Order: sequence, then C-alpha cells, then structure tokens
Amino acid sequence: MPLRAVSCRVWTILSVAALALVAGCSTPKKAPPTPPPPVVPTVKPLPPMGAVEDMSIPEVGDDGKYLTPNRGVTANTALWHVRMALNVAALSCHGVNEPARIQYNRILHVHEGILREANAAVDRNYTAAYGSGGLQARELLNTVVYNFFALPPVTKSFCPVAIEVGAKILAMPSSQLLDYAPEALTQLEKPFQDFYEAYADYLRRLAEWQSRFGGTVTVVVSPTPLPPPPKPPAETGAGFALPPAMPSSVPVPRPQEGSGQPLVPPVTQVIVPTFPVTKPVK
Repeated sequence: MPLRAVSCRVWTILSVAALALVAGCSTPKKAPPTPPPPVVPTVKPLPPMGAVEDMSIPEVGDDGKYLTPNRGVTANTALWHVRMALNVAALSCHGVNEPARIQYNRILHVHEGILREANAAVDRNYTAAYGSGGLQARELLNTVVYNFFALPPVTKSFCPVAIEVGAKILAMPSSQLLDYAPEALTQLEKPFQDFYEAYADYLRRLAEWQSRFGGTVTVVVSPTPLPPPPKPPAETGAGFALPPAMPSSVPVPRPQEGSGQPLVPPVTQVIVPTFPVTKPVK
C-alpha cells in the first residue's frame, strides 16, 4: 500500500477519535423536569337532596330501621297514617304529580266507611291509654306524623310512591284496606328511611373529608338525634266505651318515665292541619 494512502487512513482514524473525544467531554443535556402531579380538588361533601348541613336524624331501632311515628302501629292506626301521608302528598305533590290530589279526594269518597271506622278505633285506643286527654294526645301524634311526611328534602322521591300507593288503594275493595295498610305504610315510609341512611352516609363522608384534607369545618359525626316519637297505643276492643267529650282546656296527662305508656313530646310546629275524613283537598 502506498505511503500516501496509509497516511490518509491514519489521519481519518485520528479525526474520528478526536471527534468522539470531544463529544465525550461535552456537557450532556438535562432531561426536562417531571411535572408535578395534577391538583385534585378536595370537594366538601354536601347533604343529600338539598338538606341542611346541621340536620338531626332519628336513632336506629333494634330492627335496623330509623325510629319514626309509624313504628308498632295497629292496622287501624296504620290505615289512618296512610291517609295522613296521602293527605300530605295531595298538598305537596304538584305538576306531573297532580294525581296525588285527585286520588286523595277519590279515596275519601270511595273508602269513606272504612276510614271512618278506623278513625273511631284509633280514638278508642288513645282514650283507653290516656283517659280523658286521649284525643288531645292523638292530635299531638298527628302533628308529628304530618311533619314526618312533609319533610321537604324527601318530597321529590315521596310523591311517586304516594301516587303508586294511592292507585292500589283505589283499585281494591274497602274490605282489604286494613290488611294492606301496614304494607302501604312501609312503602310510604321507605323514601324517608332511604333519606336518613343517605344523610348518615353524608356525615361519615364529611368526617373523612375533614380528617384527610383538613377542612375548616365543624364535623358532627353523630348529631343530636331526634327524640323517639311517641308510639301509638295498642288496639282496644270495640266494646270500649268512649267517655263524654272534655273541654279543650283540659291538659293532656303526661305518663311518667318507666310507666310503659308512650311519652308525648310538646309540639313546636304544625306543617299540615288535620282534616276530617270527609274533607277533600281542593
């Protein structure tokens, strides 16, 4: 091989080696910094169905359900509570739920007899349990029942159920109402049981939110529960005689703690008035 060719080849090798050396000594480019993780908004849990934040809910009974004025009722009382629930629906359910009012008025006409008998039976029960002040004691519980079914956050989910129950009542003979009343009352109460459960879950999630994110809120995991509503008295035989009506100024006797009789709390608010059985909603 000629000397000139060897020199060129050696020079080429040296040039490549020099370039590699220069490249090795240059400062490597830094990788771009890792972006921070995205900020996840810590949204404070809100009460269900537009309820207020500091609302109290009932305690849970031994059967796992929230204590309501509908627990432990007789068939006659269940039927009367169903009537009151449908009365509330007739006054509260409007628009697409307008059938509630029409159904209620028809029920008062079609089933007037059995409703009147149930009303008289419940009067006997209260008079037997409370004596001369029994009817006033019943009015106190009526107020509690009306307030229960008129709870604003539950109206939207309550109205369709009330219409469904009303349609069933209109489709059956009066002789079947007493047997159906406990089932109907359970159906009408379910939206409220579901609401209480949702509200209890909201309180649990609110407590977790504060512990994780340090929310500047005052969390009440177990707010002061509502006092247990009075429990309607047991069924009294049809032979029980009602005493003469007492003046409205006679105070209602208050059973003592441990007497086994229901304690009737004072009433602070009346949402819906009690109507006679024949009073339609206009």
